[in-house]
Amino acid sequence: MPEMLKQLQDHFAQALISSGEQPELHDLIQDSHFAADQLLQIYRNNFVLSLTEALEATFPVLKEMVGEEFFAQLAKAFIRQIPLEHASIATFGEQLPEFMSDLEQLTEMRYLVDLARFEWLYSWHINRMPQADIFPYESLAELTEQDYENLAFQLNPDMSLFQSQWAIIELFQRIKQWQSKSCCGDESDPLSGFDLSIAQSGWIKTVGLAEVDIQQADTDNFVFLNHCLQQQIFAQLDNENAEQNLQQGIASGLITGFQLLEVSSS
Repeated sequence: MPEMLKQLQDHFAQALISSGEQPELHDLIQDSHFAADQLLQIYRNNFVLSLTEALEATFPVLKEMVGEEFFAQLAKAFIRQIPLEHASIATFGEQLPEFMSDLEQLTEMRYLVDLARFEWLYSWHINRMPQADIFPYESLAELTEQDYENLAFQLNPDMSLFQSQWAIIELFQRIKQWQSKSCCGDESDPLSGFDLSIAQSGWIKTVGLAEVDIQQADTDNFVFLNHCLQQQIFAQLDNENAEQNLQQGIASGLITGFQLLEVSSS
């Protein structure tokens, strides 16, 4: 019986993302006012609609940029080709940027992939609580001079770094702000004076319940933060602004810990 139930569940799950008849399910569907194919289509439509609405809630800026019709087709293709692996839909959409990167329709609009990537990070951070501890100043003060040669600083676990060859951070912020005002009748152009071609780096950090902080970073600061993210020894960072970036990073809560790494003698 458990094996038969599993087969039934597998057939039904496949039917939700596939068009056409599903004869292996017809005999198991009780007679009603609707034929078996019609009932499956009702389930199929509701399934796709529900997941589309979930994607719309996660990627409202992307939807604004591509338009409602294109987004609906994008969502439908994604739902049919990328299986829903978890009962919770909280993680559904994580693979959308990668899925978009293979679409021929977006060949001339590759920036949309990075926009989806950043918007997923925003969704992930806005739906969690901060986890970081206070920086351990006392423990740092106990280190010896030799320890400092093996010292690596740790990035705040509540933040994610982001880098793009386009001005994705500013694009996201402009559209997001415009969407919050458009319900009040704001008809201004959110992209007036905007230059997409400017590369941007930065970070997004959870700071409270449903609250995030988004900041752009200059090249030196981003290199420093990425150095910490890669768990590399601080003394090996060849950057004249490293000390200043470290002090600012600790003071602003971007750096929340440290560790001592073993260095090969070879």
